[in-house]
Amino acid sequence: MVRLLRLLPLLLLSACTTLRGRADDLARKGQFVEAAALYDDLVRKSPYEQELVTVRDDLRWKALEQLLGNARRYRMEGKDENAEDHLLRFLDHRAEWNSKLNGALESSLLEEMGGTHQHLRQLIGAPARQGLALTAEHALVRKRPLLAHREMAVIQREMESVVLQSGKETCQRLRGVSSEDAPHWKELVFRYCGRWREYAPQPPPAPELFGPPGFSGDVDGFGPAQLDLLRDRLTRAFESSPWFSPGATSRVDFSLAGRFSTRKDSQNVELTAPYTEKVPYTDHEERTQTIEEPYTEEEEYTDSKGEKKTRTVKKVRKYTRTYTVPVTKYRDVARTFEYRALRLSVDHRLALSSSGVLDSRRGPVTAVLEDQFSESGYEHDVTFHDAHVTPKRVSFTPPHAWADARVEAMGALFSKRLVEHWRESYCSTPALTLDDAARCARAGTTLPTPAYQVLSEILGDDAARVPSLFASQ
Repeated sequence: MVRLLRLLPLLLLSACTTLRGRADDLARKGQFVEAAALYDDLVRKSPYEQELVTVRDDLRWKALEQLLGNARRYRMEGKDENAEDHLLRFLDHRAEWNSKLNGALESSLLEEMGGTHQHLRQLIGAPARQGLALTAEHALVRKRPLLAHREMAVIQREMESVVLQSGKETCQRLRGVSSEDAPHWKELVFRYCGRWREYAPQPPPAPELFGPPGFSGDVDGFGPAQLDLLRDRLTRAFESSPWFSPGATSRVDFSLAGRFSTRKDSQNVELTAPYTEKVPYTDHEERTQTIEEPYTEEEEYTDSKGEKKTRTVKKVRKYTRTYTVPVTKYRDVARTFEYRALRLSVDHRLALSSSGVLDSRRGPVTAVLEDQFSESGYEHDVTFHDAHVTPKRVSFTPPHAWADARVEAMGALFSKRLVEHWRESYCSTPALTLDDAARCARAGTTLPTPAYQVLSEILGDDAARVPSLFASQ
């Protein structure tokens, strides 16, 4: 533990060095936003290291210069959308970093805001002046993240005002369109005017519409709580569909049927886990030995008087010999460890269906969902570290949680089938009246060409966005 505590600062330093290296590499590549984000992490880890704070702040400044510079360049190239994407990033990061701008950046920002103002007057203001309030509103919604910044407050107010005024004026025009025996067109006008806080009388529910639905039947295997959840989810789906009106007196009763089952199984099984064992064996190696052997030898020499004499001297001769010795070595041998375990499995199966008659001219609308889900795992108390075998316990998805998720899926499927059924009933007529086209729009999806052509005679290009008035019933 003491050794680990001593190593911890070194490990942290190594991690920071690696992170800083990545950040510096990003900065060298001109990716200043990304580099600044990594330096944020470094500063969080070492908040009192002033050098990191200085580098981080410098990268932030370079990132802001880069983003605003890109916006100005795109603007001069006529790529307004790209310019505003970079302006949005600039404003987002300026707010996040609470950065103070110098005179040069303030001047560039004002110029870019002027370019944005001019573009939005074309993108939003032009269709609004043509009476296409829904089209203008769609563009306004798309630009809301940019306009939400305090620097854009004046532009935001202007754009919202021009869209609202366009909607009010178009509402007044639509109220004057003849609408005798056209409850769906009246409903469209009511919703359109309500969008712009203008009054238009709400018509009584059309005869095709129903009030809150009823659901009769049962699902085998569902408890009261799950059955209530299913009915509630299907009710909400119906009440957000084109078939529903809270004021309608007609009621529709849907049948419910289905079955939910969970099957569990357990089996004793034999499992194997591979591992490697080091097994000793004897090998032989050759060794070389150097031997020194002393010997004596007579040699002549001349003494100080110049006389030759002999004497005995000791010398050493060297030679080598090779011999073999046994040595113990180890080889890796593949082994398998066998052990017993309990294999547990669970299998969920669910089938749901709901059916009811909404259009007497046609057969019932039916939604059917079938699904199953299986899980399995092993439980045991065996430990054998060489094979990485440790005790295991199984944790399965609770049956009710899986079933609840399938109920949500059934609700989504029911919603889809209701919309499809409405379109099949009321959007397939080749020649449409104004009320027929408005009735088709209740589906809240893309208009077929005949319905679009009829509505566009009054609403122009805004006809394509009329379904948005009914998208959330």
